[in-house]
Amino acid sequence: MNAKHLSSLIAVLVVLAAIGAFALVLWLQFARDYAPCSLCVYQRLANLAVLVVVVMGFFWTGATRRGLWMLASAYALAGAGLAGWQWHLSTVASRTPETCTAVNLFQGGRSFGTLGKDAASALSGQGSCAAAGVRTLAGWPVTHWSLVFFLACAMLLWLAQWLAGRQGNH
Repeated sequence: MNAKHLSSLIAVLVVLAAIGAFALVLWLQFARDYAPCSLCVYQRLANLAVLVVVVMGFFWTGATRRGLWMLASAYALAGAGLAGWQWHLSTVASRTPETCTAVNLFQGGRSFGTLGKDAASALSGQGSCAAAGVRTLAGWPVTHWSLVFFLACAMLLWLAQWLAGRQGNH
């Protein structure tokens, strides 16, 4: 397998992981009643940005593709930073007052019926960032999973753009 195909395969893996992660957080919210906080919503936006920008990269080649994948890795690092901050808030929650404010990014949800209300609630955070940071999945805090997910995406995208760049040099 040449470097070009391997870099595309890695990018496809990142896209599938981003879709899976987004589906997982929606399942946690709607099936397990994990109320998202504002940091959760911003992590969802970072995840969506990674997804969209990586997919955009499939429509270009060369330096443009590599640049888009580097941009996506920057979004992944932003998501990791948000997850790290949420992790920090959950560890100091007993010593500091709540520092998380509500966010509602999709105001027009009611005009689209039930689907619009669900989309609006998926991009609205009213819960406590500290409380959301201690919620667990498979015995590990969700913030830890989020941090690992975003860092893995960033590293995989760095590898994909590096491999794509090596192919251009040969």
